[in-house]
Amino acid sequence: MSANQKLTLALAALEQQLETLKTLTDANEFMVTALKEQGEDLRQMEADAARDMLRGQARARFDAEDGTAPDAAVLAILEQSLGTGLGAQIIPFPIAATKQQA
Repeated sequence: MSANQKLTLALAALEQQLETLKTLTDANEFMVTALKEQGEDLRQMEADAARDMLRGQARARFDAEDGTAPDAAVLAILEQSLGTGLGAQIIPFPIAATKQQA
C-alpha cells in the first residue's frame, strides 16, 4: 500500500470520527439545553414521563421527515439514550468504536 493510500485511509477514518463527534455534540447540546430550560419541570416528573417528553421533543426537532432540524443520526443517539433509562445524562463518546477503527 502506498503512502498516498495510507494517508487517504487515515483521513477517511478521521472524517468519520469527526462526524461521530459532531453527532454526539449535537445530541449533548440538545440534552443540556433541555435541562437548562426545563430542568425544574423534568425533576418534578417521573423518570419515564421525563424521558417520554424529551424523546417527543427530540423527534419534533430531529425527525428526518418532519423535524425542524432533521438529523437521523442525532435522533438515533437520543432515542437510544433516552430509551434505556439512562436519564438526562451527557452522552459518552463511543470509545469501543474508536478503538476498533484505530
